[in-house]
Amino acid sequence: MPKPLLITLEYPPQHGGIATYLAGEVASSVDSVDIVRGQEHFWGLWPHWLPLVWFRKPASGTVLWISHVLPIGYVALAWKRIFKTPYRVYLHGLDLVRPLKSPWKRFWVKKILQNADEIICNSKATAELLSHYKINSPGVVDRLKIQYPRVPPVDIKQYESSAQALRKQYNLEGKPILLTISRLVKRKGIDVVIRALDEVWKQVPDLVYVVVGDGEERKNLVVIASEATAERGNLNIEKRINTSNKPYGDVKIATVESTLPRNDNTIVFTGQVSDEEKYGWLSACNCFILTPIDDPNDFEGYGIVYKEAQMFNKPVIGSKVGGVPEAVGDNGVLVEPGDIKQIAQAILKYVKP
Repeated sequence: MPKPLLITLEYPPQHGGIATYLAGEVASSVDSVDIVRGQEHFWGLWPHWLPLVWFRKPASGTVLWISHVLPIGYVALAWKRIFKTPYRVYLHGLDLVRPLKSPWKRFWVKKILQNADEIICNSKATAELLSHYKINSPGVVDRLKIQYPRVPPVDIKQYESSAQALRKQYNLEGKPILLTISRLVKRKGIDVVIRALDEVWKQVPDLVYVVVGDGEERKNLVVIASEATAERGNLNIEKRINTSNKPYGDVKIATVESTLPRNDNTIVFTGQVSDEEKYGWLSACNCFILTPIDDPNDFEGYGIVYKEAQMFNKPVIGSKVGGVPEAVGDNGVLVEPGDIKQIAQAILKYVKP
């Protein structure tokens, strides 16, 4: 009987698409999967991943699963040579884009993939990136499989009360909510959505844009939001202090920055939230939007959050980038990346009374 062993750098309770994707793979496996967080075995010397080669001897029948072709792929190669351990590689897109700048890394990615027993890509768009590594031989193609992320089903009705609590907590009762859930990084295109709101507010003046998540672009997005709402709204960045173990109980609101006079036009940055609150926002919103832009140094391999929004029967707006069209499918609108006019029109399609 196979004994899958997953070595990864991202797994719940960590947030993010890769962690969610891998959790879905583990849950769907007919065999019990042993999970190892690779960074827990790193050391301070270079290469930092080296202790993973000897941290344990794989048991007979072990099948290694890896989700980060670099650096975990080095370990997979070593185990295959030393212990004859077969391995499966999960590819998400960015892990194939970043090594392209380095001939050294490109060489090792190619070698790791050529020796893999299985290659699992999260989308057709990700699979197309393999052409950069010139491994389109029949043997490799036969080992390649497209596996879209498995979105765990949830009882959407149980989050209706959470949605009501969030609307009350943020004073959003009766207002249309446009929602983004994402890491706050440049390629996600959140700044473009903010700039598109000027046209939307002309026709839907009480629209509220809620941005859930955190990241390196947060401060910059706050500035852009300030400019966008300077004449017509309020930028509301709130830090919620939960004084109980209940998701919405005994919550005090501490405003950490409010740069503009308050009126009905509001942009809210919530920061990172729990899965419970994420589902609450998905239940509360009227429309979900995430329109990544093209970035030669990054890649949008899929987008589980589109499927989560659709699970809540919400209209979704995405962009024609990477694997996003595969995630959105026929149940949403796709815009050209960075096109403010198209984004505004798409938003109005779903939120205009």
